Amino acid sequence: MEQSAQLKLLQGIELENLRMLMEICEKNHLRYYLIGGSLLGAMRHGGFIPWDDDIDVGLPRPDYNRFVKIAKDYLPAHMDIKTMTSDPNYKCYFTRLINNKKKIYWDHGQYTAVIGVWMDVFPLDGLPENQLLRKLQVFRVKLNKALYKFTQIDYVTTNRTNRPLSERVLIRFAQLTHIGRLLNADKRLKKLDRALQRYDYDASAYAWNFSGCYGKREIVPHIQLGGSRTAEFEGMQVSIPEAAEDYLTSIYGDYMKLPPEDQRKSHEVRFAEE
Repeated sequence: MEQSAQLKLLQGIELENLRMLMEICEKNHLRYYLIGGSLLGAMRHGGFIPWDDDIDVGLPRPDYNRFVKIAKDYLPAHMDIKTMTSDPNYKCYFTRLINNKKKIYWDHGQYTAVIGVWMDVFPLDGLPENQLLRKLQVFRVKLNKALYKFTQIDYVTTNRTNRPLSERVLIRFAQLTHIGRLLNADKRLKKLDRALQRYDYDASAYAWNFSGCYGKREIVPHIQLGGSRTAEFEGMQVSIPEAAEDYLTSIYGDYMKLPPEDQRKSHEVRFAEE
């Protein structure tokens, strides 16, 4: 399959995933927002970034917890949901809405799995207004994340080019010492979950997508990951943060400027044989 046709196929399946999430959220009065590259695509292109194939959605923590509990009851037979508690083989903290109409290979650390085309669904958590307390909370969460990741070191992707040096050092340390064998994965994951929910999203001055890939830039004033507003995405009206422009500036800087052509690359995707 040509790359352009493959990209269109993936985008079509992702749109079906998004429609399903929107339907569940609207029926149950749950808040959701396009975030990351999907929000960038909505604001700059009115839909997908032309070379991008995935959709990222964030739900405020109260809505996220509710979504995780009820989503499976609404999904058709060809869809599924993976969470940190639903499948012992699923190693991510955030949730994935999976469409099994088409399956792809997913390289995850030392292992490769065959999985349906997924959409990432992230919890959005609160952070305190006080800068010192905010730094302390971020440190607390990152420490718990590192300890959990030590237990899952074989599943950690090591070829990410944008991973900070500190993370690369910790990964190498865990690989050499096998320290994760001394830790209980379930207990570490529960402690991470409790740490993230220490501050109430709705009562907090700041918010963040802990699982995002932009580090400190993910920490933004609450309004940048809250409020009520819509924008067009591939012909649909979807929910976006009220201060979407400020959020995108926090993450990307001059977000309306296109990257150089040599950086406009799609993800490498391999379809599984049916």
